[in-house]
Amino acid sequence: MGKLKEELRKIYHKKRKKAKEQLKLYEEGKIPFSKLNRLAKKIFYKRLKAGYKFQIKKPEGEANQSS
Repeated sequence: MGKLKEELRKIYHKKRKKAKEQLKLYEEGKIPFSKLNRLAKKIFYKRLKAGYKFQIKKPEGEANQSS
């Protein structure tokens, strides 16, 4: 059981790390919300509930077309 538990822990941490990277990209405006994976969305909603203010930046192409 120990070896299996260790493998599951590695997978969990790998997915969590990728989700946090996706949130950083989302906050920088490099990927849309629809491209976030399930775990990233879960972390996003938990952060919003805790009062975190995301500084979401729009890509440069979108910012110029707003007029």
